[in-house]
Amino acid sequence: MNKQRTLDESVTVNRPVDEVFAYVAEFSRIEEWDPAVKSARKLTAGAPGVGTRFQVDMKAGFSLSYEIVEFEPDARLLMTVRSRFFDAREEILFESAKGGGTTVRYIATFDFSSPLSGLDSAFPGLMDRVGKSAMRGLQEALQDDFDSAATTRRSVLPGLWRFSKLGYAASRKRFRPMAADLRDRHMVITGATSGLGLATARALAARGAGLTLVVRDEKRGAKLVEDLQAESGNDDIALQICDMEIMSEVSALADRLLQQGRPVDVLVNNAGALFNTRAVTREGLERSFALLLLAPFILTEKLHPLLAAAGGARVINVSSGGMYTQKIHLDDLQFERGKYAGPVAYARAKRGLVIISELWAEKWRDDGIVVNAMHPGWADTPGVEQSLPGFHRLTRAILRTPEEGADTIVWLAAATEAAQVSGKFWLDREQHPTHALRRTRETGEEREELMAELQELMVALAPARKRQRKRKAS
Repeated sequence: MNKQRTLDESVTVNRPVDEVFAYVAEFSRIEEWDPAVKSARKLTAGAPGVGTRFQVDMKAGFSLSYEIVEFEPDARLLMTVRSRFFDAREEILFESAKGGGTTVRYIATFDFSSPLSGLDSAFPGLMDRVGKSAMRGLQEALQDDFDSAATTRRSVLPGLWRFSKLGYAASRKRFRPMAADLRDRHMVITGATSGLGLATARALAARGAGLTLVVRDEKRGAKLVEDLQAESGNDDIALQICDMEIMSEVSALADRLLQQGRPVDVLVNNAGALFNTRAVTREGLERSFALLLLAPFILTEKLHPLLAAAGGARVINVSSGGMYTQKIHLDDLQFERGKYAGPVAYARAKRGLVIISELWAEKWRDDGIVVNAMHPGWADTPGVEQSLPGFHRLTRAILRTPEEGADTIVWLAAATEAAQVSGKFWLDREQHPTHALRRTRETGEEREELMAELQELMVALAPARKRQRKRKAS
């Protein structure tokens, strides 16, 4: 004999009903607020609506299959649930609360199969506790009032295991929900066609952010936009073509964005590659220096007006743990002396990017622009496989997925509490020191000299007609 059980729980949060509905309707986020859930994912493409299906894997070792069968925007969701233990109908109602905010009411009817029909009698109150716990989690997520101070890590340098997927799994237990509404935010991401950039774009598109994706290959870029729009149901995704190794193209990209005039809420400087042999670009710049340091410097400096116009903008610079081994070499920024080593050139450039991040954070504090750098850990990306094949073979079993590597980028772009801290270096949503060795530390004078050197190069490489206009104006 089957047995039915009904839960009816409500919470009220101080958020507009459209934001609350948008967060809950993307039901794959349930893992952020239901402590009984291990993971969840959407199985169908497009924005949530009738027919959208989700798989929810429970910490207890079984899975639930959800399907939206009725969908009333900003008002009501009705979902059917299937599992080997029970079937259910879950209705979630959304209503503007008196005095402001939103009341969310969750009504679920569970139909336990015969072998489990006595479960509720054997464990009285279990279902009620599960339901109340989930709704408390949802309320906490939607209140979105988390303290950034809790994300500080005190160790000088994490053990190397923390760069692996094991480190990500350990840190993930402390992650907080990200319930900020991104639907009116504009985010620019460089290097978006693969690896960390692609994972970042996917995650932010799913959360409704407007995206400008900067890629080198127009054909691949057009396919990327098409795929992301289909996957997420988000049509606010645009494409910009730019070879980030060529500074004239970087300047032209910035000029196009400035001409469009759309404020930039988030800039993700992600484009990168590791070159095992030294080579120079057609502008005569060493490739690692050009791509990893000078390009993000020029793009960010030139987009400052759009960042300032956004009000509370964020700049996220993707660095590397290899940075810990290197000091900035101001007398050899382009690795012209000694035997060239690709990983060293890469690490030096990333060290420079972290220094610049800290200087921008100070310089632009009064503009409300938050600038942070991050380390993705050891992620299994096409770049790692191609540039470091030996390392990739040895560590493949413990490499992070691109999504795990990109998680901190997404968090820095989306989380409300991430806007409270600027000028820091992050791994797995936790602050980390930028130096592990005394020999890598730079002086204050060296920091200012680096900024001046990059500024001089930016001016020197500016298109000729712009330099002429500046001379005439002077």
